[in-house]
Amino acid sequence: MNLPGLITVQADQTEELDALARMVGTCFLEEMWYVTWLEALDELDVQPERKLEITRAVIQADYAVTAPYGCVYTLPDRSGAANAYLRSELGDATWPELEEKSGMFLAEALTAEEAAVLGPHAEKMESLSDTSWPLERAGAEEDFIYFVSIGVDPKKRGSGAFRRLITPFLVHADEHGLDCYLDCYTDRLEQLYGHFGFQTVERRNSDAFPIEERLMIRRPR
Repeated sequence: MNLPGLITVQADQTEELDALARMVGTCFLEEMWYVTWLEALDELDVQPERKLEITRAVIQADYAVTAPYGCVYTLPDRSGAANAYLRSELGDATWPELEEKSGMFLAEALTAEEAAVLGPHAEKMESLSDTSWPLERAGAEEDFIYFVSIGVDPKKRGSGAFRRLITPFLVHADEHGLDCYLDCYTDRLEQLYGHFGFQTVERRNSDAFPIEERLMIRRPR
């Protein structure tokens, strides 16, 4: 997608991708799925600094597999970044395949002890971390936009950066008649996305974990 107001970060711009991953990883340290997932490391006495490194590694892994398809975007002032794919631009690749590759990249960033703890914990949380659900709701040939991650520099919150970041996607979706999909885990984010036209179509819970996955869709206007 060529989105006015945003810069598409190319796969060979590794320093730029790493910098954005560090910023977004900092945001995701507060994201409830990651908070719950990383709690498993408490038995290893892992410090907050290491947990931050892991959330950044997650974003870096996603960028590594999606940037070749032009799926990493940033504001010109680098105050926010979004990882979002247009289904038709993935070519022969599918998101489940890319997600699997991302998991392999992440595994390389973990110690053996961390992987032994986080892997099984992620499997237990699998029912709350479905990122392929848009494929179940969209038609076989239907195009759509899915937001893998969105993050705004914590220092720039309240500056309008989020609006500037997400609006170009929504304008593109409206112009081309595309649904937009995302998922989130807190009331605050659900309300924020609702302000931009997203509606919650399903909530997923688990007796084992105190979090709720909200599946949200925005229809074109």
